[in-house]
Amino acid sequence: MSNDMNHHIKVYRNVFLGLLVLTGFTVGASYIHFDALWLGVALGLAIAFAKGYLVAANFMHLNNEKSFMYLTLAISVVFFLVLFFMPTLWHNDLLKSPKHIPLQNGEVYNDIDHSDNHGGHH
Repeated sequence: MSNDMNHHIKVYRNVFLGLLVLTGFTVGASYIHFDALWLGVALGLAIAFAKGYLVAANFMHLNNEKSFMYLTLAISVVFFLVLFFMPTLWHNDLLKSPKHIPLQNGEVYNDIDHSDNHGGHH
C-alpha cells in the first residue's frame, strides 16, 4: 500500500475510535442525573457537536476546504439560530406579533382591544 493510503486508513481509524468513545460518553451521560436540566442538555450538545465535527471534517472533507466554505457554514448557523429562537422571541413579545394571523380554516384572528366599544367598562 502507498503511504497516502496508509495515512487515510489511519485517519479514518482514529475518527472511528473517536466516534466510538464519544458515543460511550453519550450513553454514560444519559445515566447521570443532572440537577439543572440545562447542564444535561449542554453536555449532550457538546458531545454531539464534537461527533458532528469529526464526521464533517473528515468524511465530508471540510478540513481541507477554503475559508469561503467556513463563512458559508457560519452564516448558516447564524440563520439557524435566528429561526430557532424566533418563536421564543414572539412568545415573549420581543418581536411584535402581527395583528392578523390566518388560521387553518381561513378565518382571521384579530387581536383588537374592544374596550372602547363598550364605554370602557367591563
